[in-house]
Amino acid sequence: MSRKPLLERILENWPAKILSFMAAVLLFAFNQLNRLEERPLALPLRVMGNPDLAPASAYPRTVRIVLKGEANSIFAVQEGDLEAILDLSEFKAEGVYRVPVVVEKRGSAVGIDPLEIRVDPSEVAIALEQRITRSVPIVPSFRGFPEPGFELASSELVPPIAEIEGPASLVRKATEVTTEFIELSGRSSDFSTTVRLQQRDPLLGFTGSGTVEFRAKIQKALAYRSFEGLSIHVEGLNPGLAVTGEIPPGTLRVAGARNDLSVLAAPTDALYVDLSLIDEPGVYTVPVGVRVPAGVNPEAWTPGAVTLAVVRSSEVSR
Repeated sequence: MSRKPLLERILENWPAKILSFMAAVLLFAFNQLNRLEERPLALPLRVMGNPDLAPASAYPRTVRIVLKGEANSIFAVQEGDLEAILDLSEFKAEGVYRVPVVVEKRGSAVGIDPLEIRVDPSEVAIALEQRITRSVPIVPSFRGFPEPGFELASSELVPPIAEIEGPASLVRKATEVTTEFIELSGRSSDFSTTVRLQQRDPLLGFTGSGTVEFRAKIQKALAYRSFEGLSIHVEGLNPGLAVTGEIPPGTLRVAGARNDLSVLAAPTDALYVDLSLIDEPGVYTVPVGVRVPAGVNPEAWTPGAVTLAVVRSSEVSR
């Protein structure tokens, strides 16, 4: 019995053999696909653009990606080896554009095969406007209160203005920038601190560091107290001279720390006139002086001056 040549045996029933081979390939591929696993990740979205245009509409700050591949490969990928990019550099005019999100691979993510990367969203609709800058005042934001009995006397920001940048329509609407909260709780002395500026709109930024120096003066909390019917004392008068007539009583308003004023007794010699420069009888108008305890400040008093008749002491005794 003669045997068929090898080529003839290979080609015998070739349609069935080809179909069988293709089925085997598909089964192998299907089996390989079933072995692949998925790993979800969230990546920050980095926007690349030209310096003349700025995003003028909200866009996602992060995107969700899914890596699909062999488990030992995809779970070895570091997040820093993947970067999601929205590249706006090709656009030169204002308008609304749909831009694909591109994921760049580096480091451990390079050379993995098979590796499928899905991005959600895969593209972003974004409006672009002319980029401008503008200087606006900075307003401090406070939280809490100084220690009881103390208050914020004054403060300053260095620098007092900030330069913001972004799309023209938003920059033109901005009137001021506020700081992050400055803590006053428990303060009883002067202090300074570096504080960040609040970025209330993510589409606006700062051209500088985004920080300012805050300087504050803390003082004892001030209170005010008034005294009426105070006698005006005569001081320094030459022993050979005397004042005739009545000197009207005065009033005094003082300011000081609340704790100090609460225990301050009515002053008996706070108002006075100094007559040490008078050496002859006559009628004189002299200013009324004020003396108060340390830590207390005279705010106002009346009268500011009095008119006195000065005579010789011998005339008064008659």
